[in-house]
Amino acid sequence: MHPGDASSILAWSTKLKHMNILIIGGGATGSIAAKFLADMESISKVIIGDVNEKNVKRFLIPNNKIEFKILDAKNKNEVLNIAKDCKLIINAASPDFNKTLMEVALEAGSNYQDLASIWDGATVEQFEYDDKFKEKGLVALINSSATPGVSNLVVGELAANLKQIEYIKIRLLEDVSSDVPITAWSKEVAFDEITAPPYFWQNDAFVTTDNFSEEEIFDFPEPFINQKCYMIAQEDIGTIPRFIKAKYIDIKAGGSEMEFARTLLLLGLLKKRAIKVGDVMVSPYQFMVKVWPDVLSIEEMKKVVESGKISNAHFWASVEVCGTEAVRIENLVSKEVVTQQKKKIVRTHILFPDQIEINRNYLGANYVSYAAGLCAAIFAEQIPNLKRKGVYSPEAIEIEDRPKIFSQLKKFGVKIETIEIK
Repeated sequence: MHPGDASSILAWSTKLKHMNILIIGGGATGSIAAKFLADMESISKVIIGDVNEKNVKRFLIPNNKIEFKILDAKNKNEVLNIAKDCKLIINAASPDFNKTLMEVALEAGSNYQDLASIWDGATVEQFEYDDKFKEKGLVALINSSATPGVSNLVVGELAANLKQIEYIKIRLLEDVSSDVPITAWSKEVAFDEITAPPYFWQNDAFVTTDNFSEEEIFDFPEPFINQKCYMIAQEDIGTIPRFIKAKYIDIKAGGSEMEFARTLLLLGLLKKRAIKVGDVMVSPYQFMVKVWPDVLSIEEMKKVVESGKISNAHFWASVEVCGTEAVRIENLVSKEVVTQQKKKIVRTHILFPDQIEINRNYLGANYVSYAAGLCAAIFAEQIPNLKRKGVYSPEAIEIEDRPKIFSQLKKFGVKIETIEIK
């Protein structure tokens, strides 16, 4: 990976001073992103807009550079009135607001960022606005947090050094060691993703498959070797074919949380159709949403950590790319040198800080919201200075713009390790 250097990072940060940012959605991830952005010298002010002030207070740590406003993301005029003074709009709420907020950004002359796509029918809805953002010389960096986000950035970095890409594989690990249930992100979104049909890319098209199918054993770094991984529905792979030609692309996940999710699915506990239980009709899905805990607030998470009921939790990603690279071979007799394409497999492990480390740096945050919020903030700070304009995801960030991001990730404790698979 490109290490970057102190002088280039300083120069880049200086160019971005006096930037105001509007974040739509002040939940666990949005509030953490706001905190990291407010701590950056290049950011003047962060405005959090949300309809639920009470919920935002559960997650937001007060900061004199952060301002809260009650704001309905569905009300374009209301958002536009605030966005016109901001250089960047971040949708940290729901992908349902992507289109509305992209239209606001275009009208306000602001850059745009979001963290996820609806990805209905394997279509990434944000690309509809590509030409409009290019015409205005603006950046819309989509699906840009941890995963999707840093995972895609690594895909772009690995693929740039290879030709004739045979496959791209993304593997996620979510593992929790706890005496109590821990909800790291929206349970409704999580349950919906578990039941959504997974896609993989093959023969120039997305193909659907069964939930939790194609089981394989994958080695993450110690101690998570020999992990069962399964096909899941996540939009990391949804954008890649637009920017990188590959024969095959898929995404799978493993760890304790995936095994739990698989069990829920197999037991039918995520079916939305009501079933008869005694004398009443009950939707298993609605029952699970009702009984499963919400994401813990900052204070609630602190109490769980201090009680010792959570030992640790991990959220990691690995990217493996197989392609060819040019090698020079010299004939020992004739001394003639020829160039041939040789198969090469490279794998990068992305190790976001675990819960123990987070407890030291940001007590009250959880292992998923911390990674997502931190990475979203790192992408956000660079967006106004990105060379490429239009709508794109992190794998399409220009090569010369990547070192600054990798440098910041390293600075904040995200370990990125690349090895060659022989």
